[in-house]
Amino acid sequence: MTTAKKTAAKKPATDEVTIEETELVPDAVAELGAAVAEAKGDVIEVEHNGRRYTLPAPLDYPVDVVFAENDFEAVRIVLGEEQWEQYRSTKPTIRDFQLFHEKINEATGK
Repeated sequence: MTTAKKTAAKKPATDEVTIEETELVPDAVAELGAAVAEAKGDVIEVEHNGRRYTLPAPLDYPVDVVFAENDFEAVRIVLGEEQWEQYRSTKPTIRDFQLFHEKINEATGK
């Protein structure tokens, strides 16, 4: 008596990995996007209070950010003087800065 072995058809191999957003938890989607932007060296945009701020990928931050003594100084270095002055012209509060800082961290996967 001969027994037949059932096998499933193999899917063709591809170099590209696709991940459905529904397969990921919400934070993972943001972190994945940030990781891709960082790997490619893309700029990252953060929207805050109706304004868009453009940030370099974290590996492209100025090295001075490593020596920042506080979050305010770090954000100022990452934004650059022009965007920092635009942000300050909105007369932000400490609470507003904390929210802005959180948005930057989420967008950059930190």
